[in-house]
Amino acid sequence: MLNYENSFLPTVNKRSGWPCLKSMWKWILLGLFTLVCIFLLSNIRNMFMSVQPDQMRVTLEPNMSLQMLTSKLPGSQVLDEKAGLLSVPYGKAAEYIGTASTILGVFRATTVPLEHPVISWRYYAFHALDQARGFLHGDFGKFRTTNKKETPVVKELPKMMLRTLTYFIPGLLLAILLSLLLALAASIWRRIGKIIDGVHVLLVGLPDFFLIVLIQLGAIYATRALGHYVLLVVQVGDRTPFLIPFLTIALIPSVAIYGTLRIAIAREMSQDYVVTAVAKGLTRREVLVSHVLRNVLEDLLTILPKATTLALASMAVAEAICGIFGLGGFIISPVVQSFSSMSVICMALALIAMAFQGFYALLRKKFVVRTREVA
Repeated sequence: MLNYENSFLPTVNKRSGWPCLKSMWKWILLGLFTLVCIFLLSNIRNMFMSVQPDQMRVTLEPNMSLQMLTSKLPGSQVLDEKAGLLSVPYGKAAEYIGTASTILGVFRATTVPLEHPVISWRYYAFHALDQARGFLHGDFGKFRTTNKKETPVVKELPKMMLRTLTYFIPGLLLAILLSLLLALAASIWRRIGKIIDGVHVLLVGLPDFFLIVLIQLGAIYATRALGHYVLLVVQVGDRTPFLIPFLTIALIPSVAIYGTLRIAIAREMSQDYVVTAVAKGLTRREVLVSHVLRNVLEDLLTILPKATTLALASMAVAEAICGIFGLGGFIISPVVQSFSSMSVICMALALIAMAFQGFYALLRKKFVVRTREVA
């Protein structure tokens, strides 16, 4: 019986509770720092100012006057009645335009462009602080759809998250399973391995956007060839495409996972214990399944965080192309006309990534043992 497994013995964890608690607080603070950075970066668009931050231009119907409009917009004043210019509180131009658009008698409300775009730290700081104050008071932003109805983002966030996770989690699980099976098949059968490696090299060189478009075109041509509806290509009402984002999420991360597992298996197959096992009569397949697969578990858990990040990015691109009103497609959805909730959506995506990172850390702690040499 082989005894090479004796060199992989778990060490006793002698750490006290205080270092563990300290490590936990370190990761919590790191997570909070990440969320703050995402919040600041998601507001970076407010640094580049191309319109007047305290003015708006309106076009009114005959039964409405600027004085009547200012009475319905507290804090606004008439600047130029002939040009239809109003002054509003600093940084509130977009908010006042949105409110004015819902008032009867207002035909159009628009911004007043600057002669030259400028970089304004004041405008950026104003919006970031204003949004942070809103978070503290439970206001996480709103968005306005084509019917001019304002909706709090927290009301739609659970629906968007459920819609996204419906194909994100199955797609990620398929990516892990598919890449693992292909890596094993490529290691067992050399000819098949050359073909899979060739396809892997091709997929590595193709942009994610191009792969998603190919999947979408495949769905369209399948529908045309069969003569009737087969696959939903874009979101229509409450009907959401599943197969296209599902395949996208499964395909792109699996490329990274497969490459890592292929290298890890090749590394293990060159180890002395594999040579000994084969010399004692075990087949290559038995060694792979029974021993090598267990020893590449750490490599799999190491690449999974990066693969999950790739899956989230692929999900966002797929939702944008398919017009899905999920976490990734929300920002550029044609349904959304204006919004103040990009930070919330970005932080929601970050929290999903952090949840998976924490899950992978628990798996590493449970299944990956520390090794030591024995006499």
